[in-house]
Amino acid sequence: MPDIPNITSVDSHTAGHPTRVVTGGLPQLRGETVADKMDDFAQHHDHLRTFLLHEPRGHAAMVGAVLTESAKADFGAFFLGSYNYLPMCGHATIGLAVTLDHLGLIQPKGRESLQFNLEVPAGIISVGVRYQNGRIISVGFKNVPAFVVAADLMFPDIPASFDLAYGGNWYALVEASSVGVDLTPNGVRHAMDVGSSIKSAINAYIDAGDVPHMAEAIHSVLFHRGNREAGQFINRQLVVLAPNKFDRSPCGTGTSARLAQLIEAGEISSGERIVSRNILDVDFMASATPVSDAGNSSKTHYDPVIEGLAHITGTHCFIGSQDDPLADGFLCN
Repeated sequence: MPDIPNITSVDSHTAGHPTRVVTGGLPQLRGETVADKMDDFAQHHDHLRTFLLHEPRGHAAMVGAVLTESAKADFGAFFLGSYNYLPMCGHATIGLAVTLDHLGLIQPKGRESLQFNLEVPAGIISVGVRYQNGRIISVGFKNVPAFVVAADLMFPDIPASFDLAYGGNWYALVEASSVGVDLTPNGVRHAMDVGSSIKSAINAYIDAGDVPHMAEAIHSVLFHRGNREAGQFINRQLVVLAPNKFDRSPCGTGTSARLAQLIEAGEISSGERIVSRNILDVDFMASATPVSDAGNSSKTHYDPVIEGLAHITGTHCFIGSQDDPLADGFLCN
């Protein structure tokens, strides 16, 4: 690995989950679209992903966002995971908006709100930022359309029924109590064991062609519990991505998938504003309405709107040298 010049970032957390926005020091990325730039990064610079996200500079749950130019929107960004690349990431979008404000790239100029468009590999999304006395009080975004592809699926070696839904990433949605998952910090270790096992089993069935209308592997397993309090629907959830990785935030793309599931099941109405709550008792607000034109799809698509808040945690300047024995970083399961 050659010496790495200074790579700068601004770090934040959204309801507990980190986002590392890369602001400078990367090689020039080729491609006309943000998706093209992400592919170029993955093919030629993937060592920088592990350098920035893995230990000792990061950890299994670290998420990165690479800020790029866009020919289609005000800003462009693609998302890096510790194991993969993400076509969309909700908590990181909120973190990116707060970072843009921190860098002075968006400014309220006396207004109480502003909007900008963001090109991500999954499409173009609209982001709204609300201010009070010059400080951000919330970030909302209209996500890419969400939909349920299959409901109430059951396979012999999977311990509970599940739905498959898309919200910018693919999810298996499982009722938490059906597999003994406790949606509290104390339940995380068990949830990751059960969730990673379920994810592997479902993807094996998908690979074998045994899941109707589903050709792509799922990214995560979303455990959920829903109830109404004082007339408002409270959706508590925990997203498991890998045996050593879970989403600390309520998860924007996961909440989008869950909204589609809830509307399809008749548990909430179209446009109803719900609370999506993580295991740390920090909330996103969310709602969804049917897409007026979903093309040729036989599935009803929904436009989710997710609202939350992120907080800046620090700025960094990373340096790498070729004599570092752990220059590419490492992860421990």
